[in-house]
Amino acid sequence: MRKGEFKKILIIRLSSIGDIILTTPLIRLLRKQFPDAQIDYVTKSRFADLLRYNTRISNLFEFSEPGDFAILRATRQLIYEQHYNAIIDLHKNFRSLILSVRQNTQFTGRLRKQALRRAALVKLGWNRYSEIRPVMQRYIDVAAPLNIQDDGEGTELFIPKNIEAGFDDAHGSSFSKTASAIALAPGAGYFTKKWPVENYQQLALAIVKSGKKCFVLGGPDDTGLGQKVAAVSPQIVDLTGKLSLLESAAALKKMAHLVTNDTGLMHMAEAVKTPVTAIFGSTVRQLGFFPFLQESRVFENLALSCRPCTHVGRHSCPKGHFLCMKSIGPDEIIKYVLS
Repeated sequence: MRKGEFKKILIIRLSSIGDIILTTPLIRLLRKQFPDAQIDYVTKSRFADLLRYNTRISNLFEFSEPGDFAILRATRQLIYEQHYNAIIDLHKNFRSLILSVRQNTQFTGRLRKQALRRAALVKLGWNRYSEIRPVMQRYIDVAAPLNIQDDGEGTELFIPKNIEAGFDDAHGSSFSKTASAIALAPGAGYFTKKWPVENYQQLALAIVKSGKKCFVLGGPDDTGLGQKVAAVSPQIVDLTGKLSLLESAAALKKMAHLVTNDTGLMHMAEAVKTPVTAIFGSTVRQLGFFPFLQESRVFENLALSCRPCTHVGRHSCPKGHFLCMKSIGPDEIIKYVLS
């Protein structure tokens, strides 16, 4: 297909933090392939800041929550009136299908969720994945018919200078990303994705004893964990629940390293080129959500036959032992992070 064929392109991904960040390579590639096109994006309002300052996007449409049928119908009508040549549905759920079907486009691409392979892995322990393919690559695959090819540059975030300056003003800009500040993200959406908080406490104490700065990051739901981690030393700075999405990204941009569970902040750190040490419990790489930077590393227990027990997370360990996380001790993480 020729570059001039597609003048108006719409991307749909409604949530969440990590998934939206993982769409940013595709946005960049579409802009490279169609430099004069109108490239628009639909996402939920609470995640819109992740894309608000992305200079590669022409228009950002915010899907208001709770997302009832009236809002869905109004958003669909808005899309219809734009007369898009191409719609790229990177969510493929009920709402995104309603928004994208029968829109008279030349091209409609939808994410292949590989539901059968995923179910075989989670429910039966059968690995039917021929390769471990990152989700951001799967997103790019959706637009392959538009002659889109990966450029290897990874994810990206656009942070206004005033937001970056705000972090410097609040916490000082004297430390260098190369060595002196490490962030911890002890939260996650599900219990089985959380490395035990006592391990994060030991790690945080070791960081400040080594002479480095230690920051704890997370959303409003993570404040209890943040307080527990920070309680072990007055030198630890607890920012859980205190920063917006882009303020969190600005903080991560200043860090030399992030130690995190399998969560959105893992992807956010890599988007600002901060390497991560990710600790995986109930989830595995085959599901597609794992770090890609060369300096990043995943710690996981590969010997457990019960992994993965879910593709998103659980509120308790179905086996009762939680060995996927408990078997990863703080000493090996401390040694790696501080080496």
